[in-house]
Amino acid sequence: MQRLIAFIEHNFYIILFVILQTICGFLIFSLNPYQQATFSKASLGVTSSINKLSSDVYSYWDLKSQNIWLQNQISQQFKESFPQSLNYLNDTFLINDTSMHHIFDAIPAHVVFNTAHKSNNVFIINKGLNHGVRKNMGVISSQGIAGIVLSSNQKFSAVMSLLNTNMKVTPHINGQEYFTEMIWDNTKLNRLTINGINKLEQINIDDEVSTGNSSLLFPKGIPIGHISKINIMPKSQYFEIELKTATNFRNLEYVFVIINKEYSDLNDLISND
Repeated sequence: MQRLIAFIEHNFYIILFVILQTICGFLIFSLNPYQQATFSKASLGVTSSINKLSSDVYSYWDLKSQNIWLQNQISQQFKESFPQSLNYLNDTFLINDTSMHHIFDAIPAHVVFNTAHKSNNVFIINKGLNHGVRKNMGVISSQGIAGIVLSSNQKFSAVMSLLNTNMKVTPHINGQEYFTEMIWDNTKLNRLTINGINKLEQINIDDEVSTGNSSLLFPKGIPIGHISKINIMPKSQYFEIELKTATNFRNLEYVFVIINKEYSDLNDLISND
């Protein structure tokens, strides 16, 4: 108590000055509308900045749990969309065939850069060599095919989009594979053209187009899209078919890199054939 009294006596004038300044400031801002408005605006700005900082910090620390939740949601949609058996294991999904023999792994990734308006579109994902991603691996979204890995460094990979003139995928329609052209002509977003299917084939609007057995990069039955238009050319024996892609490339954010565990063995057999 004596120390407190001594402190007050020693700093009496400073304490008195601070008290008087506080009273004066209170009177100025409470009795003068202009100063009151200025102070309110300044305090609101400071409060907003503090709230934003707090929100950013919270979002940063909560980012991992949000990503896990989002991947779980996507994996559930993935299971409902595709016919293969799927098991969720940490950061990897296991895809099995009907005999439950392990064939494919699916590694979730985030799209960090994307184009959808060029003739040869690519997108960048945040998984690379460190995560087991290599060139010529298939990439799918939760809706269907997205592309094929072009190249990888340690942390990132460049993926050739399905909306790319160099992308080649064999369409599987109504239980039959058609070894024909399915091209991106850069005229309509999320639209491909299929040429070379004979008019004698039973092809209808809204038929689903998916992957078949001819690709080593994708499991059978992964959606490519559905038929949105059929043009019957009078002087041709072939349909001109427009396909709407299952994947919406304008809003592409999360994808899965498909790893075929038996790719080398199968590819060696095919190459030696």
